[in-house]
Amino acid sequence: MPADATAVIVNFNSGDRLERLLDRLQTQVRDVVVVDNASDDGSEVYSADREGVTLILNADNVGFAAAANAAAANATGAWLLFANPDTLPEEDAVHLLTADLPEDVAVVSPAQLDAEGRQRPETGGYDPSLARFAAWAFLPRRVRAGRGPWLAPPFPAADLYPDWVSGAFMAVRRSTFERVYGFDERFFMFQEDADLCRRLRTAGFRIVCRASVGVTHELAQGQPARRSAEAERYVASVSTLFEGGCRKTLGFLLACGFGFRTLLGPDRRSSRRAFAASVRLLRSV
Repeated sequence: MPADATAVIVNFNSGDRLERLLDRLQTQVRDVVVVDNASDDGSEVYSADREGVTLILNADNVGFAAAANAAAANATGAWLLFANPDTLPEEDAVHLLTADLPEDVAVVSPAQLDAEGRQRPETGGYDPSLARFAAWAFLPRRVRAGRGPWLAPPFPAADLYPDWVSGAFMAVRRSTFERVYGFDERFFMFQEDADLCRRLRTAGFRIVCRASVGVTHELAQGQPARRSAEAERYVASVSTLFEGGCRKTLGFLLACGFGFRTLLGPDRRSSRRAFAASVRLLRSV
């Protein structure tokens, strides 16, 4: 039986990933709303004239937060399931996510997995702070644990209560989403999920990562060029959370962290672009 949820998908040049996700999700939810952010690859066709799917076509790319808010305004389910086109949930994932949750849980997400089934740090994390970015920049992952802004090994196997979970795949009670007026549209992409979770926690609700449920996430649809652009966008988004000298310190910490990863990390291309953006941030303050 489908969960009492409306799936919200923001599409931008996702190719046939959108069709794959719709095939997997439609049996798990009440209905689906797709917002296409002016794709030029024709991928919106996969949701056109599809029973149970509402398609909203934007003339311009308005970003994730604004598009997701527009989709949520057309939802009918008790839960809003935000799902990126480059994710693929397990069978019955939506029911397993939303079943038997206390009323004070406003947001729940699965563990994000890579293609080999390993948990990703991008699943969620903790409120961004200079101390946490310093830990991420300078401490090895094996000793960083929960000191950084993202989850780190050892990853949980059971329910975890972080400060935020990723909007790439998360379910939010529609009543609480509306209570805090949805995503803050100042964020074009990135940090809108952490900001939403922070406001919900301030309102007295809890955030849950249900690590027993998994969703495969390609990250940037597996495209190196796209991931590089998104890394740069992340720096711009997170910098809005800090002002003055704190923003300058953030630029320094991000430049150090991405600089190390440019030299030693597995994803050097995106780290290089994020490093350049961090240096520009440092110089602009």
